[in-house]
Amino acid sequence: MDIQSDTTTIIDDENLALLNSDNGSHVSIRSGSQMSWIMAAGLIVNAAMGAGLLNIAKAYDDAGGILVSSVLHGIVVLLVLGAYAILFVCCDPSTPSYETFVLMKCGKIWQRICSVCIILYMYGLSITFFIIIGDQLDRFLSFIDPLFCRHWYFDRRLTIPLTSLLFIFPFCFSKTIKFLQIPSMLGVLAIIYVVIIVPIEYVQRKSSDVIVKTGPDSWTDVFLVLPTMCFSYQAHVNAVPVFVSLKSRADCIKATLLSTIVLILSYCLVAIYGYLTFGIKVDHDILMSYHPISAIVLIAIIMVAIKTYTAYPVNLFCGRTAIDSLSNETTASIIATDVEHSTKRRILIVCLWYFSTLTAAVFLPNISVAIHYLGALAASFIFIFPGLCLYFHVEQNWINSWENIISISIGILYVAIGVFVTVLTLLQSLMADISGEERSTSRTC
Repeated sequence: MDIQSDTTTIIDDENLALLNSDNGSHVSIRSGSQMSWIMAAGLIVNAAMGAGLLNIAKAYDDAGGILVSSVLHGIVVLLVLGAYAILFVCCDPSTPSYETFVLMKCGKIWQRICSVCIILYMYGLSITFFIIIGDQLDRFLSFIDPLFCRHWYFDRRLTIPLTSLLFIFPFCFSKTIKFLQIPSMLGVLAIIYVVIIVPIEYVQRKSSDVIVKTGPDSWTDVFLVLPTMCFSYQAHVNAVPVFVSLKSRADCIKATLLSTIVLILSYCLVAIYGYLTFGIKVDHDILMSYHPISAIVLIAIIMVAIKTYTAYPVNLFCGRTAIDSLSNETTASIIATDVEHSTKRRILIVCLWYFSTLTAAVFLPNISVAIHYLGALAASFIFIFPGLCLYFHVEQNWINSWENIISISIGILYVAIGVFVTVLTLLQSLMADISGEERSTSRTC
């Protein structure tokens, strides 16, 4: 364990034991069987890929077309990989969660801030998942019966709760993230189908009247793609508990590289070919742009729903552990010695989280509304907290050398980028909401 400086909180053996206690989070990750790095990559991909994949073609349009967006895309990918590198350098292999990593490096105050950010992010992400499920079910039902809206039993306020109770709710009570590896791999295979059909549909349609942008309308438009980019690659919070269950640091690196390659290829194919197919008319949810629905697209709609069903429990797991970390000071000693209390607490958190996000999803018109705000929080996990951890990690073991000076500079750079992206994204979203800017709705009825 690293020796903490005066600016950080000293974590003694007793506190670390409480952090790793069975409060419905991580104890069996550390003591349980290990997973393969390929399965770990599947968990990371499943955590990162979702609403961002459906929204990225629209983000390319907002930012000014393929060229500008692709350049910015490449920069974001390099920074994302740099954030993973910081995790590998600074994070102890036994660290059970992202917020614990921040606690060990930056101290209790930053850990609390990080936990709150994780809770807000995962909560908002859970809401977007229900919106996506509702959108895909509406599209599927409209294919079967164009007048399905007239039937009360096809209303999304009924179909979303019923299907999620069957395919999501039972998986939300897992004590370890390893339990979710097989459903996550199923979700990855489902979403790969969606990635494949977008280029296929582009080749088959060969539309000649598509209008695409060759540059941004204003230089500030280039930043409009940042929320979706950050949202699309944020899996750092989910990756830390995944890394605990791998055999070695080499497996962590392999899982990270494989998942990042899959994400890059997937996003590029959907963004470029999706934008070339529909141009400036592309919808916030690209699958909503396909009219009429073919059998191939219908299967893609089902695959997105399957993927979303499998991803929700993973994000609820991370949100639940963040809630646990906030309450460790007052309840950890009780929970550590009372398994029954731990189980009841986990059930209570899951039920409150699940049913409240389900209710909130009814009031958001489409995923784009949520993504812009979630992108701001995602930037903090990719840039701000890794930058702070690198800074304190070097400061705690300071030796006057060029290597440490460069590391400190990288940490400050990451924090600066994170603050810029977070503030910019929040301002863009707030200004759009205040001005009453119209956001296209993805709901069928």
